[in-house]
Amino acid sequence: MSNKYKNLLSPLKIGNVVLKNRMLSPNSLPHFLQGPENYPADSIITHMANRAKNGASVVTLRGAFDPTFPPPSVDSLHFPIFNLYDYKCQNYLCQFVDAIHFYDSKAAASVWPAEPTGYSVSHGPAFSFNIAPLPGEKVSYDEEIPEKMLPKIVDQYVEQCLMLKKLGFDMASLYFAYRVPLAAKFLSPLTNKRTDQFGGSFENRARFPLMICQAVKKACGENFLIEVLMSAEEPYGGYGIEDTIAFAKLAEGYIDILHLRPGDGELSHPTGFNSRPDTAPYIHYTQAIKESGVRMVVETAGGYLDLNQCEEVIASGQTDLIAMARSWISNPDYGVKAYQGKGEDIVPCIKCNKCHVDKLYGPYLSVCSVNPLIGLEHRINNMIVPPATSNKVAVIGGGPAGMKAALVASERGHQVTLYEKTATLGGQLKHADFPSFKWPVRNFKNYLIKQVEKANIEVLLNTEATPELLRAENYDAVFTAVGSTPIIPAIPGITSSHVTVAKKVFGNETKLDKNVVIIGGGEIGVETGMYLAECGHSVIVLEMQNKLAADATPIHYREMFEAAWEQLENFTFILNAKCTSISAGKVTYTNANGEQKTIKAGSVVIAAGSKALQEAALAFYDTADKFFMVGDCQTAANIQKCMRSAFAAASRL
Repeated sequence: MSNKYKNLLSPLKIGNVVLKNRMLSPNSLPHFLQGPENYPADSIITHMANRAKNGASVVTLRGAFDPTFPPPSVDSLHFPIFNLYDYKCQNYLCQFVDAIHFYDSKAAASVWPAEPTGYSVSHGPAFSFNIAPLPGEKVSYDEEIPEKMLPKIVDQYVEQCLMLKKLGFDMASLYFAYRVPLAAKFLSPLTNKRTDQFGGSFENRARFPLMICQAVKKACGENFLIEVLMSAEEPYGGYGIEDTIAFAKLAEGYIDILHLRPGDGELSHPTGFNSRPDTAPYIHYTQAIKESGVRMVVETAGGYLDLNQCEEVIASGQTDLIAMARSWISNPDYGVKAYQGKGEDIVPCIKCNKCHVDKLYGPYLSVCSVNPLIGLEHRINNMIVPPATSNKVAVIGGGPAGMKAALVASERGHQVTLYEKTATLGGQLKHADFPSFKWPVRNFKNYLIKQVEKANIEVLLNTEATPELLRAENYDAVFTAVGSTPIIPAIPGITSSHVTVAKKVFGNETKLDKNVVIIGGGEIGVETGMYLAECGHSVIVLEMQNKLAADATPIHYREMFEAAWEQLENFTFILNAKCTSISAGKVTYTNANGEQKTIKAGSVVIAAGSKALQEAALAFYDTADKFFMVGDCQTAANIQKCMRSAFAAASRL
């Protein structure tokens, strides 16, 4: 074992329980990792066991354990409902525990019993998970839950925790965050409007959550750990960090680990729009608890990935534990690299949050943009066989798909030559070098390049591959990763000299007029417009649909995306706008009412999508016995589909 991360990897003793290191897997789970099974299926068990295998000292299973739990909201669909009271489900829960224990890790479960239907902490609208009703949807109201019902809910917590302990679990994670469960709603003055002994002062608002903690600890004993996951502070009008410190002091002896999150779920899943690579997220929360003198293990969370940063916050004493979710998802061997001291080989998470679901209305499939194994872990060993011989391989194109195919082929023992017609690797990811908010993608692009440089891959830059060249080299296999090209819609005036495409903007922004109109308000068009606005241009985006960036990840991403563009005063957009012509200094469009409008445009940028360069790729079909098309040249795609395509093809060679 390397000593590079000795503090992060040091054991921690909590009472009589020893955690093998300071890295935890919290109550996280990629969306739709399994189907409707009411037990943890092989897909979940394998994924979570891999987290233990790769270093997580505690692995927390998230799911509702009560079959009476109400139908979940959109954001909770990735958390299946397990029937804790079904013997067959208990068998699979025992299998989960056994798999986690195999790697000397502790098995935990997130506990959140079903709450009485029609009741909440106070009388008010019954919004599931704080999600507002849809337009025209009838609003129902919850009644204030009577005091006499609260002990019954406490008993449910105790019953489920005792059952989990019986099944072999080592810890319960009590979910008190984001004003979602009843306990969190009691804590928050934003939701708790009671006038009895459970409302008003913070001590009163904390009474019910403390009842839960006290009862569970008393019933389960010292060797069964109790974690409380709660928001450290809330939005304006809610409680602050001082109240959290007060709660921690009241809970000494009943809580073993205090896991602190920010005030809402969006902030717990930071993106490039609202985070920086050089800042330890939310470390001030645990630091405040430590400095208060509270005798309790504290745990931070919120986007930790960089091992040097993780080592620093543990070594400094600012926190005792780090909860990591996307780290384990984006890296199939995150902990292995930690123990080897190879932090530079950690795959950067691009913070796209597609692990929460790519599209709101399907396809309902677990994916990760940078880890093509997600969703396949439980069956991948049956899908890939070791190569029989070493092949001489050519890869055409040094974009993300080409680099991934080259890396996988090289790892499998093949002799790889990568052809790139420009002077640098990176392909369409090169644009990430420019906008401030694209730093996660920039890190991923640089990671791929560094891995190619370290691998046994011959890279030929400034070399355009041709079929004749490849035939002369007698390759056994050829991978074409020639990418895609922008779609140019049939708009009068689109060939004018002041019109360009989105990918040519980056690095050429000073050549554009101050007034820019972007045709196309998908994710690429919006990001291009935001970058130009950052550079001082006045930007108007025209989008034919009734929603800007409709293709953006809907959960734990879009809200932060919107907040970022709303902060740019010189960035505006027009929806339901169809561009009809482009001429010198202006763009004409029709609005939702069919009216013709004109706006000033010294420069016009086209962001109307891309089309695959299939014919260019197919030109290499007969240059080797084995031929593969990967990435955008199959069909214009995103990073996730490019990585899966390249990995799958190279794994078959």
